[in-house]
Amino acid sequence: MKKWIMLVLLIGIGILAYQGRVYIWAAFNQPQMFFDPVLDQVAAPLVKELGTVPILSFSKTNGFRHHQAIAAATQMFDSLASENGWQFFHTENGAYFTADNLARFRLVILSHKSGTTWTASQRLALREYVEKGGTLIALHAAGDASNLEWRWYAQEVIRTKFVNHPMRQHIQQATLTVENLKHPATRHLSSQWQRADEWYNFDISPRQNTNVLVSLDENSYDPEDGAMGKDHPIVWWHNVEAGRVLFNAMGHTQSSYSEPDYLLFMQGMIEWGLEVK
Repeated sequence: MKKWIMLVLLIGIGILAYQGRVYIWAAFNQPQMFFDPVLDQVAAPLVKELGTVPILSFSKTNGFRHHQAIAAATQMFDSLASENGWQFFHTENGAYFTADNLARFRLVILSHKSGTTWTASQRLALREYVEKGGTLIALHAAGDASNLEWRWYAQEVIRTKFVNHPMRQHIQQATLTVENLKHPATRHLSSQWQRADEWYNFDISPRQNTNVLVSLDENSYDPEDGAMGKDHPIVWWHNVEAGRVLFNAMGHTQSSYSEPDYLLFMQGMIEWGLEVK
């Protein structure tokens, strides 16, 4: 009887893998996965001098951890900071999210943050920061399925629901359509942009509730089982009361952060985030 059970399990896992849905395997074989959220309660006081253009970079992980991408993004941020006179405060401690602390930053970037990362009071501090005029930029994993628990974040920051991404061909070259060539993040690009990444699929297009900057041409790669169709936004921004939010679903790979066009894209995104409204 035990042999039959084992055989059925193996066949079932094999079928899932064949279809590209290897999430069960991934859950038990990924050192990047963190199943038990750790919520920070205490943080050291912020230094008195954060610089003239202080930016908070938060990469707390209580879901899938993009080890290489986080490290590469942090290095890129520091390089851009030295070139542009910005100052980054990098942290993975959610206890820094208080009203007083956030008020000291010109911009907050969620660098592949995943999972439940804030207590109720920390969530409230971030929400009020945005709604009262702050700018929030969320990168890649900050919009994956692990971030759906906080309803306000899911509805107001991301404004759509992550479904999946290609698994059989995980990283693929694709053609992007740049829909706004005047935005600081995209003004250096042409109307078509080719690059490789892990392409997120969403349940619906957020186009009706946001401003799409870049969309994905599904005819240029294999979306496998998660095709969205003709309307497949991948970067967008919108207002949240007095504040602004930008979500960039790209940036899974370490190599993204050394691509010349992607570096300029990220620099422009930060410049937009620092604009005085």
